[in-house]
Parts: sequence; C-alpha cells; structure tokens
Amino acid sequence: MVCKRKGAGLPACPPCKQPRCAAGAAEPEAAACQCPAEPQPCALPSAADGAGSGGAAPPRCPAGSGGGGGGRSLSPPPPPAEDEREKEGVKERSGEASCEEPLEHPPGDGCREPPPPPDINQLPPSILLKIFSNLSLNERCLSASLVCKYWRDLCLDFQFWKQLDLSSRQQVTDELLEKIASRSQNITEINISDCRNVSDTGVCILACKCPGLLRYTAYRCKQLSDASIMAVASQCPLLQKVHVGNQDRLTDEGLKQLGSKCKELKDIHFGQCYKISDEGMIIIAKGCLKLQRIYMQENKLK
Repeated sequence: MVCKRKGAGLPACPPCKQPRCAAGAAEPEAAACQCPAEPQPCALPSAADGAGSGGAAPPRCPAGSGGGGGGRSLSPPPPPAEDEREKEGVKERSGEASCEEPLEHPPGDGCREPPPPPDINQLPPSILLKIFSNLSLNERCLSASLVCKYWRDLCLDFQFWKQLDLSSRQQVTDELLEKIASRSQNITEINISDCRNVSDTGVCILACKCPGLLRYTAYRCKQLSDASIMAVASQCPLLQKVHVGNQDRLTDEGLKQLGSKCKELKDIHFGQCYKISDEGMIIIAKGCLKLQRIYMQENKLK
C-alpha cells in the first residue's frame, strides 16, 4: 500500500497496526525461513573474462552455498547404486557359506564323528551261548529267539543246554527227545513230567545219548514202564536224583537196576507207585550207600 501523503510532500504516516498489515509483513519472513534456498553452482570465469577484467578476482559462490573460508563446497557422495549393494550381499552370503563349509568337511581328527555303538552280535558265538545259558527255557524259546534269526539259531542250539524243563508240554514226543539228545549230549537234568506223548523208546534214546545225566524227573507219566527206568539206570551211572512218582507200571525190576548201577544216588521219589514192594527197596538200600532222601507215599510196603 502506498501512502498518499508521501507524494504531497507531507511527512509519512506511522506504520499501520491493523492485523492484516502485520500478517502481510510477516509472510515474507516466514516464507524465507521455511525452505532454504538451493545452492547455486558457481560459474567458472573464462579466459576472455579474466583478460577483460584486468586480472580481477573471480566471482564467488552465492552466500550460504559454500563452506567456511569461502572455498568451493563439496557435495556428499551419492548413495551406492543397487548393483553395488547386490554385489555386497552376494559377497556376504559367499562369506557365510565359506564359514559353514568346514562343518561339512571337518579338517583334522578333532571333528570326526563318534564311533557307532558296539553290536552284541559281534561277540563270538561261544560268549553269546554262555549268556543265553543263564536264561530259562521259556526266556530262550519265547523271548530271545524272536529277536533275530541269528539269536534263534543260537537259542535252538542245544549244545549249551544242560537243564531242560519240558514238563506239561504235549508237543514233546519221542522224535523231539531224539533230536535234542543228538544235538546236546551235555544235558545233566531233564524234566518230562506230564508229557503224555513220550514213551519208553524216547527215554531210552535220551539215556543213551546223555550219559552224564544227573537228575531225572518224570511225574505222572503213567505210560512209562520199567524199561525207561532201567535204561536210565544202566546208561547214566552218575545219576543222583530220580523222581518218578505216580507211575503205575513201575515195579521192583526197575528198582533193582537202580540199586545195582547207580552208586551215586542221593534222592529218590517213588510216591504212588503201587507195584513197588519191600524187595525193590531193600536192593536200593544196599546198593545206594550215599542215599540221603527217600519219599514214599501210598506204597504197598510191609
């Protein structure tokens, strides 16, 4: 706004104090403070300009665009391009891969894998047979033999079987006793109680194949006769224990053979053998001087 009194030669009026005037005056300052002016590039003087000006100083950069001391301002380095950043990322990944590579190919003895656990099947068969000899018949046949074929063959190897408990098994026949006796001649104790399919023939074969038999048990085998006990007595002179209770067909003839052949006999059981008389027991008492235990029940002794 132009003051009218200025052209008439009169003194100028005082500044206007209305809000619109004050706001109008403050706008340029605010505008000047909001955004700094962009730096203007300095124009380099040409040779002609320097000659024409008589060696005058070259023009300087606009104020605020240069650094301290009036020198040329250096702009900051531009950010790295995307290609360079990708290359750096590839280098970092390759560095990580190179660090992980020694794990796949461990250098030296310190990074070797631990040895595998020992295999029990690498033991000699004799050691495994010794271990299996501590198991019962059920544990050998029903548990250990089901682990693998190798263990089955070992468990069914009767060479290490010394004590056989075949009682109450109707699958036991004369043929099975013959196979067992043929493969294992080290049997020292056998129990065939309640095996109804075993006859005198099977017991005779067993006695012939196993002369080291020490304990013979055959309760309630009513199909057996004197032939079986006579074969055991004549073929197994080291016999120490004979339990043949409840055999209706056993007579004094079998006891006479025991008394004359088995000098090591210590324990006998003839309960419910109704055909045994005093004659048979007298022969046993005279021949078996090491006898320690006699069990007689429901016998016809006088």
